[in-house]
Amino acid sequence: MKHYLKKTIDYAAGNFFNKVLLILLLPIFTHFLLPQEFAVYTNLMIFFSFASLIYLLGIHQAIFSHFYDVKTVEYQFSLISSIYVILTVFGFALSILIILLRNELSLLVLRSTDYSHLFYYIAIILFFNMLFSISLSLMNIMERSRQYAIISALQNVIVLLLIILFSINNKFSVEYYFIFLAIASVIASFVGIIQIIKIVKNFQVPKKEKKYFSSAIVSSMLKFGIVMIPGTISMLILQASDRYMLTYLSANTMHDVGIYSAGYRIGMIMHFLVTMISLVYLPYAMKIAKEPQAQSINRSMFKYFVIFGSLFGSLIIIYSQEIFRYIIDSNYITSYKIVFAGVISSFLYGIFNIININYYARKKAGNITLAVILGSIINIALNFFLIPKYGIFGAGIASIISYLFIVIFNYFIAAHLYKFRYPVLLIFVGLIILSSATLFNNYLQLNLELFIIKTIVVIGILGTAFLISKKDKQIQKLINILKEDRKK
Repeated sequence: MKHYLKKTIDYAAGNFFNKVLLILLLPIFTHFLLPQEFAVYTNLMIFFSFASLIYLLGIHQAIFSHFYDVKTVEYQFSLISSIYVILTVFGFALSILIILLRNELSLLVLRSTDYSHLFYYIAIILFFNMLFSISLSLMNIMERSRQYAIISALQNVIVLLLIILFSINNKFSVEYYFIFLAIASVIASFVGIIQIIKIVKNFQVPKKEKKYFSSAIVSSMLKFGIVMIPGTISMLILQASDRYMLTYLSANTMHDVGIYSAGYRIGMIMHFLVTMISLVYLPYAMKIAKEPQAQSINRSMFKYFVIFGSLFGSLIIIYSQEIFRYIIDSNYITSYKIVFAGVISSFLYGIFNIININYYARKKAGNITLAVILGSIINIALNFFLIPKYGIFGAGIASIISYLFIVIFNYFIAAHLYKFRYPVLLIFVGLIILSSATLFNNYLQLNLELFIIKTIVVIGILGTAFLISKKDKQIQKLINILKEDRKK
């Protein structure tokens, strides 16, 4: 138990630190950048997210399903080495292509060629960030939680320090940010690779057995990973199409994108819990996937996330007015009304990830891909309909409906194929809690009385969470299972 607790604390600390750093960046961004400029940054980061998927070829996801296929150091050495070889060659070629097409890409992403020079930095960032991401995935699957926590925060720490240094002299801009990110990506990628080299040295593979490139391993991983790419791209469409479509469909165009993005980002604090599932629980779930208690543990994780996720999300929503009034620049004051979209979307995405463990364990990525593709199509259609009528609120509602669809779709498919039963009605209880928090926050004006009421509500929420964790028998059951697993 101590083993898993330690790793949980390490991952939680690293993840929490990263989220805090991103939150610290937001006041700086909103102070120096107008909503229109913040929209430029947002759209470029959306492009960055899409391009990153192409660079990685889905291999960062395939690692979790392939690393323990053959539990020998020779196989694992070959797998690690082969990954770096194939991605380095492929990534370098893609970066050259981005530089050559920088004008066309700037016009596509930003409706202007004024920012085409930024794609030089983006090409560099994408290449080194790819290497950085692979190193982190390998640390995760090898359960090097302490190294993961420290190194994962390195990139954001460097960026934050550089921003603070230059913002003191009022020299911060969108271009400066991407220059800083390029510097941080180069440093972080080298640190990550050095750490992986140190780990691999402990494998003690005989020189005659060292195979630096295996076409069979690469082929198997690509078959799994490439299948995941359409689904992952569709997931990004689900996550980002609202902001991009606001650029073309909103009456206030880039101003609305900036306002919406700021509010949505605060709501993404909810991703802290979602990331915890991916970092802590997924590797463990893969290890026990074929054991009798696997379904019981997954069912418990589902229940815990829904309960605590809805309570945690409601806290973010309830205090969003205070965040934007006292921390964020006044140009973004209305952004608090859109925080609910980021919170609820992240909440549903976390549930989706837990359900998908059933597919990962059986290497059946097709159903995940289908659900997300359908969800992204629904999202685009809803954005076309809702944004012209309701602006940023329409974009938020479109995202929530789309996420709810992929959750329900994948739940019933997985339940039919694998005969499991999760307390699905609990999802709607969680949505009611989050919706109530939204109505409570969005339709009451901030004042001392409201702040006192909020504080009372928050105390009630925290008390409820404590009682649930104290008395829930399933929580105690999960702890006992983990203790038994540790003894074995």
